[in-house]
Amino acid sequence: MCFRRLIVEGDSLSVIKNIKKNEEDKSVLRPITHHIHQLNLLFDEVTYSFVPHAVNDAAHVLALEGRRRMVCGNWVDGVPNSVRIVVVKDRLVWNQRI
Repeated sequence: MCFRRLIVEGDSLSVIKNIKKNEEDKSVLRPITHHIHQLNLLFDEVTYSFVPHAVNDAAHVLALEGRRRMVCGNWVDGVPNSVRIVVVKDRLVWNQRI
């Protein structure tokens, strides 16, 4: 799809911190952080951000929908309605934090 920038958000602060260190990770998270660092090779710019679990339900619902529909990859034709509903809820919760 020719995307050049990627934003990786996660609700595990320790994983995000390990990724941002950009050092060899010796923790049990090493396979995860190594895989994520490989993304740097595919994009011009990759940004890593921590997002509290309370506003990250959309990612969970996307994963569940992907598993249920046996879809792996991009939601090119749009996301399911169940995800849209959760995204609106996540946005409302996020806005209440500010």
